[in-house]
Amino acid sequence: MRLQGAKRLALILALALALALGVMVAAGLPAAAAVLLSPDTAMLPLGGHWSALRDAAGTLDIDDMTGAEAEAAFTPLNGDLAAGYDRATWWLRTEIRRSAAAPSDWLLEVEPAYLDQIGLFIEDGQGGLRALAAGDRAVFAARDVAYRTFVFRIRLADDLPHRVYLRIKSTSTMAVAARLLSPGGFALSSARRDLAHGLAHGASIIIILFALVQYAAGRDRLYLCFLAYAVPLETMYLSMGGLASQVLFPDLPLVADHLLGISACLAIGGGMIFAARVLDFEHHFPRMDRVYHLAGHGCRWAALSVPVGLYWLAAPVVQSLVMVSFFVTIALAVRRALGGDTVAKWYLMAFLIQILVNMVVVARVLGLVSTPIEMDLAAHFAAGAHMLLIGYGLVWRGASLEADRHRTRQLQLESAHQIERALEERVRQRTQELAESNAILAREIAERRAAEDRVIEREAQVRAILDAAPFPMVVASFPDGAVAYLNGPATELFNIPAGSAIGMKTASFYAEPGERGALISQLHQTGAVLGVELRIRRMPHMQRWVLLSAVRFSYGGEDCALVCLNDITTRKQLEDMLRLSGRRAEAALEAERQAVREQRNFLAMVSHEFRVPLAIIEAASQLLGIYIRANEEAGDEVAKIRRAVRRMSELIDVCLADDRLDSSAMELQADDVDVARMLSDICDDKRPFAGHRDLVVHASEPAWVMADSTLLRIAFSNLIDNALKFSPPEAPVAIDVFSEADAVRVRVADQGPGIAVEEQPRIFEKFYRSTKSDRVRGAGLGLYIVKRIMDLHGAAISVDSRRGKGSVFEIWLSRAARH
Repeated sequence: MRLQGAKRLALILALALALALGVMVAAGLPAAAAVLLSPDTAMLPLGGHWSALRDAAGTLDIDDMTGAEAEAAFTPLNGDLAAGYDRATWWLRTEIRRSAAAPSDWLLEVEPAYLDQIGLFIEDGQGGLRALAAGDRAVFAARDVAYRTFVFRIRLADDLPHRVYLRIKSTSTMAVAARLLSPGGFALSSARRDLAHGLAHGASIIIILFALVQYAAGRDRLYLCFLAYAVPLETMYLSMGGLASQVLFPDLPLVADHLLGISACLAIGGGMIFAARVLDFEHHFPRMDRVYHLAGHGCRWAALSVPVGLYWLAAPVVQSLVMVSFFVTIALAVRRALGGDTVAKWYLMAFLIQILVNMVVVARVLGLVSTPIEMDLAAHFAAGAHMLLIGYGLVWRGASLEADRHRTRQLQLESAHQIERALEERVRQRTQELAESNAILAREIAERRAAEDRVIEREAQVRAILDAAPFPMVVASFPDGAVAYLNGPATELFNIPAGSAIGMKTASFYAEPGERGALISQLHQTGAVLGVELRIRRMPHMQRWVLLSAVRFSYGGEDCALVCLNDITTRKQLEDMLRLSGRRAEAALEAERQAVREQRNFLAMVSHEFRVPLAIIEAASQLLGIYIRANEEAGDEVAKIRRAVRRMSELIDVCLADDRLDSSAMELQADDVDVARMLSDICDDKRPFAGHRDLVVHASEPAWVMADSTLLRIAFSNLIDNALKFSPPEAPVAIDVFSEADAVRVRVADQGPGIAVEEQPRIFEKFYRSTKSDRVRGAGLGLYIVKRIMDLHGAAISVDSRRGKGSVFEIWLSRAARH
């Protein structure tokens, strides 16, 4: 097995060497002729079209360049300029000519974005030279074209040859690439490259945020070490791409210029220290551990050379250390992997990816070879894959550590179980008694609500019943919560005379006033609240725990809420004792998991118990519809029953989906899914309930993606249900499926009332409902579940809506790799 691993490594290194040799051979091609622009030219790289002159003292100007002595001093370049860290000034010269049919307006783009000074001199067709200047030492607003790289507008007034000179000076590496573009070609090229850069930056930032969350959750210092490497690395790529000058510091060019060198030194130093930590050099290679830490801290201190102007001296040393550390790290990682360390294999793959691309990039930075500037973008994507594999390795490592800790906790739990059993039994008995009492109380509240219409005229009798109740009971107006009545046990619970309490706001009795909003919302939606535990104030400064149940009813001709309270302070104290004992035995984790399992079992049981009677009601309504076909009014009532049954079934499905998505153990069951076929099946199921609305699916071909078909069906079903709910009775709902190269786009459009602009950012929040949708039933979970499912699939969802113009939801699903 070790021999096979060594062979694979040798093959990979041989391929890397072949790639580097291929680049060097390409760099040795003969220089090309002058540039000729045709009407079909959209983008033309200038590598191989330049002649170069090195001005060591930096004293020559454009007049010197046009003289006979400088004319002979220019040397043709075989590709782009790659002179390493050179303090000299470099002049580049070429000739540009357009055909008679070609346009006269062109753009000259110069990269990379971290060149300090760039001077462009081009013949103006009248015997003179037009001069333009740029560079990252100037404010961004001074650029000829507001773009992250350096872009110059040039105009070729005739079809004669025009000589172009570039004067370049930089404290960074002297690597220059340029291209000529038509305006349309520049728009297309910049859009593609900006999209690629955006994807690379987005992936890196997501990995950094994931590592930050992991560190906050587990306080594993290895994640902190990884962040000290990954954050400067991402900052370095932001600066290399010109985004620091364009976005971060447009008015502080010197800061943006220094940011690249500082972040490069910090990233390289952090990477060496992280490699030593993650491969555990301290125990396996102690001498190399000291060398890596010394070199890493040295690279970090080298960041101070940037603001003092000595980066041109420090950079070659730092970059050379990178080249050496590439091969040393791979060799040591191979030893760890061949020694049986499973986690080291992930890090070996991560460093191999980084080396294969960055070896060529670093060679160009040092001026050893000339490579295409696009290798910087390839290096950025390689860095993303590098960090992704490292992140996976860290998760694997954390899972192993967590398994070891779990086994230790299990041993501790066994010793604590005997102490807890007696207390658990007492709590169980008390909880069972309270549950029975709550069940009795809940039935009593339901019976009183059913008899509400019969007792409106007998308020005195109702008050007598309330006075006789053994539980604290309060009547308050809904929803403002003004106390209208409270019985004797309630006055004792709140420690306030009944006369003083009348007219007080119930909000003053909450220990946490913020809890009142959720109770009012539930009362508004369902009309009842059962078995809610919360803390109340017992005047003047005491607090008590109560089990609250409430129901809306009519009292004195007004909409009120009847609130029943059960003092559970003693039970909560027992629970506190149990939690204290559990913390001492570190049993809180097991208790939480048990509670989650019971909750899920309870939810599954309740959903099953609901589905059986709902199915019976559905079947009975279908039979009634058959028996009473001639009676239109009765048919309408049967239809209402079927719609109500369907709403309850959908609510159960939404709750089960929300519970599954909230489960920490939930995993996607990905498989090949034809999105177009799935949407057609969903629409076939929903047409019987769509009334006169048309459900139309437009798909020119099958649209295959890798996804969890169950979750995807729930997401699309919720979107289509929303469109049906909010569409007018005769308005169609259109569903379009577009197959693209790497994604499938689904568009669901309705002609409903639309969504206000100020509400659109919140429609994907849990339990959020628009203020304009009170007449439409719902739990506020549909769009939240859709967003969660899309996030799990790495998909994107957006909404485009205006008042009175309907709403359009679009989903982008990545095709991913099919098996």
